[in-house]
Amino acid sequence: MSIIDRALAKKGRAADPEGLLQEAPASAAPFGMVNDNSGVDAPPAPLEAPVQVAAARVAAPAADAALPIEPPRPVTTTPGGTTGAVEDVVPTPAAHPSAKAPPPLTPLPPEPGRIEPVFGPVPAARPVLVVEDLRVSFPNRDGGRFEAVRGVSFTLGRERLGIVGESGSGKSQTGRAILGLTAPEGRVTARRLEFHGTDLLRCSARERRDLRGGRIAMVLQDPKFSLNPVMTIGDQVVETLRAHSRISARDARAKALQALAAVQIDQPERVYKLYPHEVSGGMGQRAMIAMMLIAEPELLIADEPTSALDVTVQLQVLGIMDKLVTERGMGLVFISHDLRLVSTFCDRILVMYAGKIVEEVSSGALADAKHPYTRGLLNCLPNLGDDRHPLPTLDRRPEWAV
Repeated sequence: MSIIDRALAKKGRAADPEGLLQEAPASAAPFGMVNDNSGVDAPPAPLEAPVQVAAARVAAPAADAALPIEPPRPVTTTPGGTTGAVEDVVPTPAAHPSAKAPPPLTPLPPEPGRIEPVFGPVPAARPVLVVEDLRVSFPNRDGGRFEAVRGVSFTLGRERLGIVGESGSGKSQTGRAILGLTAPEGRVTARRLEFHGTDLLRCSARERRDLRGGRIAMVLQDPKFSLNPVMTIGDQVVETLRAHSRISARDARAKALQALAAVQIDQPERVYKLYPHEVSGGMGQRAMIAMMLIAEPELLIADEPTSALDVTVQLQVLGIMDKLVTERGMGLVFISHDLRLVSTFCDRILVMYAGKIVEEVSSGALADAKHPYTRGLLNCLPNLGDDRHPLPTLDRRPEWAV
């Protein structure tokens, strides 16, 4: 082997250390040529071409690393929301007119035993009391009947509803008919009279007795005629509680003391042992409120609870009732003849005349009342800023009672 052949072989091994390139046989033709002289010994084929190819492959990574780095192309956002280089954004070709729309997706069949939720409108809150066409009549001397309440209709939620009117307008008889305290000779009819879905006209006497004092309570006008004169204040409060709940005498006494303290009676232990004639009118009225609220009723009917009290005690009693009604979320029917008092305490006002409702207004819009009877009642209120002597009187009209 000549010196040139050794140098070429050495150069090939350096370029192909792993032996990927094999030496061509001695009889092989040079690269790119056909050997026609098969019988003549020819020198070995030159290895420059294969060696150069292998050297180029090995040196390719190094050559790539030496290439200059191309700066990043600006990126834009397409209308569809995708990002890409400016020259890469290609508009989506429009669909061919003859192309068919894909078939609609078929919903999966429901799983066996699975209950699918049904979302409907949220039902409105059920009113506490519903009264429709309430009528209360009593027999008269002529053998007929006189209607004290004629077609009264209203609904009551968890709010304070005031019923106002002059004496004899049917306010108290409306409250007594709801509670079932109408006199035996009276007749009560209504198209609908329901308390939380319970028909008050068709329920049994036992059911009515369970409701009265338990879920529906009534504070009457004068505590002197409402409290039992031969029983102490504490015994009457305990009797109301034990009539509607199973509780021991010891626990009932503790709750009665708490109820007396809740209506702001000082020294409830001392008042607990007193008789009705030994307390003042304001304290007796507070004891009545404690007695009616101790069973935690859902509806309270207050029939002029502050009529026999002075102004200072009136505000205290109203503050107690307002606090208890607000904290317990009760419905309140407040019966009174004092328009100014009702307008500052109640949410809605019903104005009654001759046994029927002539107008219903919100407490804030009482000054804008339209009915002449309501306007006449407002006009009769004294005003310290005006010299109104004598005070105007109501000009009653026969059509108001029709």
